[in-house]
Amino acid sequence: MGVPHRRITNPERLYSLIDEILLIESHADLNVLMRRIVSGAVELVGARYGALGVIDFDGTGLREFITEGVSESERAGIGDSPVGKGLLGAVIDGGRPIRVDDLGSDPSASGFPIGHPVMRRFLGVPIRLGNGEVFGNLYLCDREDGAPFSDEDEAVVDALGRAAGLIITEANLRAKVQDLTISEERMRLARDLHDTVIQHLFAVGLSLHTTAGLSMSDEVRGRVLQSIDDLDATIREIRTTIFKISLDPSNKSNGLRARILTLIDEVATRLELPVAVEFLGPIDAAVGAVCADHVANVIRELLANVVRHARATRAVLRFSVANGMAVLVVEDDGLGLASFGPAGHGLDNLADRARLVGGACTIAERPGGGTLVTWTATWLR
Repeated sequence: MGVPHRRITNPERLYSLIDEILLIESHADLNVLMRRIVSGAVELVGARYGALGVIDFDGTGLREFITEGVSESERAGIGDSPVGKGLLGAVIDGGRPIRVDDLGSDPSASGFPIGHPVMRRFLGVPIRLGNGEVFGNLYLCDREDGAPFSDEDEAVVDALGRAAGLIITEANLRAKVQDLTISEERMRLARDLHDTVIQHLFAVGLSLHTTAGLSMSDEVRGRVLQSIDDLDATIREIRTTIFKISLDPSNKSNGLRARILTLIDEVATRLELPVAVEFLGPIDAAVGAVCADHVANVIRELLANVVRHARATRAVLRFSVANGMAVLVVEDDGLGLASFGPAGHGLDNLADRARLVGGACTIAERPGGGTLVTWTATWLR
């Protein structure tokens, strides 16, 4: 097939391709970048519909499906996203561009579900990373002018896909560098807490112990001893924090699953609240460091609320990752919505953290009593 851009004979289309590559290169966030790639492909060939399917971890199906040209209501009417069967799967299996002039007569096409827009013409092109691995596929259907996709259309989208693969590779490398930087900063903070803050608190505690032995009223001595107890509790909390932030998120043994289990174990043993936990999906592989930090902090805040305010006797935590979305569900048998009190910083914080990773947070009464919190994220990397 040769180098795809050399098959583009129209100078204006070549300039448009270059402009589009420069546009997608300006997006650092991978989720925004992928949406720009889809819209760019649609614009370059004048297609009515476009999609980017991200290959799943075993390379046999799709784990994300980003669309262009299909409205939200149409998307809802279609139902579940494609998983990579039929003609979509043929592009996955073949790892090369596929062009079809009439979907109705192509043996690889598996038809459309109820509610799906009728589509006739198809162009599918793989997106390869810098190491040659297929990251995903670009799928385009039906040119606006009704004409079949041409050789030059295929060359333009193929060139965009190759450039997009290199840009995605760079974005992934930047994310890894960021994770490394975050890990190094966490270790520095842990050292500072241990070497500086805890030592100062020990010194203050020793001073208060000495003061408690001096001649003073029982009321003053009681306040001093209470302050000593408070300092001891603070030191224990800081030590727990040091342990948490010292976990290396790049190490699978210290990944998000392990962090969640550590949080739950802490609540179960120290605060005497049994917490059942369920995991589903490739949690450590799919969730990056930034999103994992939000998840861990949300769990910490929710469990703290259950212990301090809900008066619950048990709680259940479910965390799943599928189709590019992380879903956290925490339910308890406590006081219900009243345990959260009036809307304030705590609830706002949960919602803010969800928005930062493209998700949402809902809090509802649990059937049978208690609270049901559902927190989601779609920007996992």
